[in-house]
Amino acid sequence: MVHDFFRDRDLRVSREADFARVIAETCLTEPRSDPRLEWSFKTASLYGFGILTTLGYGKVEPRTPNGRIFTVIYGFIGIPVTVILLTNLGRYLERLTQKARRMCSRPDSESESINGTTLFFIMILYLLLGAFFIPLLHGQLDFFNGIYFAFICLTAIEYGDLVPDNNWYIPIVIVYVCIGLAISTIALDIGSYYVRKLHYIGQKLKNIANIRIWFGSRDLQVKELITAVGQNIGIGDQIMADIDLETLVHTAIQVKLGRLSRVPQTHMIVEGIWPPELVPLFLKDGQFPLFVDSEDDLLDMTPKKTVVRFQVRSRVCFLSVSDWQWPFCHCPIRYAC
Repeated sequence: MVHDFFRDRDLRVSREADFARVIAETCLTEPRSDPRLEWSFKTASLYGFGILTTLGYGKVEPRTPNGRIFTVIYGFIGIPVTVILLTNLGRYLERLTQKARRMCSRPDSESESINGTTLFFIMILYLLLGAFFIPLLHGQLDFFNGIYFAFICLTAIEYGDLVPDNNWYIPIVIVYVCIGLAISTIALDIGSYYVRKLHYIGQKLKNIANIRIWFGSRDLQVKELITAVGQNIGIGDQIMADIDLETLVHTAIQVKLGRLSRVPQTHMIVEGIWPPELVPLFLKDGQFPLFVDSEDDLLDMTPKKTVVRFQVRSRVCFLSVSDWQWPFCHCPIRYAC
């Protein structure tokens, strides 16, 4: 009798469990997430910021065609503008660093640009600041994860999990990431400089005349700059065109490296008209007097307006001064008015 009682009770419990399971499967459905609930002010702000900086934000994404089309248009317009702004921010940070270095160093310091060592310490300071600052956004202190998140933001790998718990911290995060991206632009500029140096090691200088030099937002070719300098001091275009820019630039580089004391002089502006027989003597002395027969009155006399320019050549057999010509086959110098 007792055995039958327990058997009936187990059967009754089993039937009740089966009945409850059937009701749950029939009447209850699995909860479905609403995509609209994923979007909030925080996620939308970080998603838009991730598009503009190309860092990306994988927490949410648009699922409708209209949202994806808007993302394409938004990024197509916003990414170039953001790149320009971050580049300019990097320039301002570089100027600020230069001013700080000039204040801390000697006044006669020749170094104006940021070198690799200074940039390295700036990046280390940025990572340490992020290591202490980023964990506070989550309410916990994790130094190594802070360095990790700061590094992936600095190198523009991805945005990561740098999501603050408080919405008021979002502007702070955006400013921190923007400063890191600006530092990255400075690093790219310095890195490209060293890469360019490595690329041209051992190569001969070529096409120097067409190299462009930037002055702010404007540029000039080297030959245009040299021509402008010649016109400013009154040297003719024909003589300026005969200048070997490759040799001149190579010599200037040797002077900068300390291998030469000065750039050899190949052109000279001479005041006055001199007989060709006396020119070699003046060249030997290294100067041209105003009057041959009077050295005491040099300070009292006004130089004549006639300017004689000459260029060193290997073999030239005539001398031309004003409208006269004399045979002068032993002088390796050609004169032109």
